[in-house]
Amino acid sequence: MLAKKYRISQKQEFDKIFKNGKKASSQNFIIRFMKNGLENCRFSIIVSNKISGKATERNKIKRRVKAILSNNLSNFRENIDLVIIALAPCKKLDFSSVNDDMIKLLTKSKII
Repeated sequence: MLAKKYRISQKQEFDKIFKNGKKASSQNFIIRFMKNGLENCRFSIIVSNKISGKATERNKIKRRVKAILSNNLSNFRENIDLVIIALAPCKKLDFSSVNDDMIKLLTKSKII
């Protein structure tokens, strides 16, 4: 689990990221990000009910993404706010495929 200082939780922060942030996407994820001016990166993961009606499946996707982020936290180039939106195809992937896709997406957007 990510520590509280690494989480985005306020609605105003989400609105600011969606309005002013940059966007990148892959087949399985959409990310929105922007510099935050803080001394650490902050994250939020969104998995919609449209992906799965079961909370266990949604939480499994969130756990996988959190593990990937925490493993690569030291590789981030700058301190950013990052919102990750999971898309439907990601629920069929195993951990290594999710990891590869997330790393490619973060590299493509020059975050890591």
